[in-house]
Amino acid sequence: MNKTFTTRALTFAALLALPLSLTACATEAEDTEKAPAASQQDVAKTESGIEFVEPWAKAADGMSGVFGTLKNTSDEEVTLVSASSPRAGLVELHETTMVDGKMIMREIDGGFVIPAGESYVLEPGEHHIMLMELDSELLPGEVLPLTLEFSNGETMTLDLDVREFAGADEDYGDLEHADHDEHADHGDHGDHSDHEGEESHSEESHD
Repeated sequence: MNKTFTTRALTFAALLALPLSLTACATEAEDTEKAPAASQQDVAKTESGIEFVEPWAKAADGMSGVFGTLKNTSDEEVTLVSASSPRAGLVELHETTMVDGKMIMREIDGGFVIPAGESYVLEPGEHHIMLMELDSELLPGEVLPLTLEFSNGETMTLDLDVREFAGADEDYGDLEHADHDEHADHGDHGDHSDHEGEESHSEESHD
């Protein structure tokens, strides 16, 4: 009788434990669904604690911009000093500012300084990484390789999502590039046509 009682008790205990085990598995599965692992496109990090959160590039032709949030989780100030991409012949760190009533983009002096424990936001119409002389049009859904170099000697290599972005109809090509007029969009062609028209008119007058 003791053996039979023991067997029944063990069986009953096992049955009681089964729902608890299933519940634990279900809870673990739910937690996994709620907190998926971040992909490289979501957050890229360096060993010292510099992060590039949700970086992306604008779909465009000729020139484009890279945006996201640079975070410095280290105890020392760090500066993003340069960037490069095999898709762009020239990459610069730009600021957008108003000069003499005109909105211009120009290379920022000293790079992007990220204080310890703080963030540096790159966004359309503001500070950004400028991609110029693109080898071909950046299309939505493509992946853009980019390498960042920091003042502490670290580099960060990542792949960016290329996204369609209209924003407030901002167009980098329409903004004047201080010190880089050769990279500006050909919005100045109208001026060239006017000069050509004046030259033609002058020649007709001489005739």
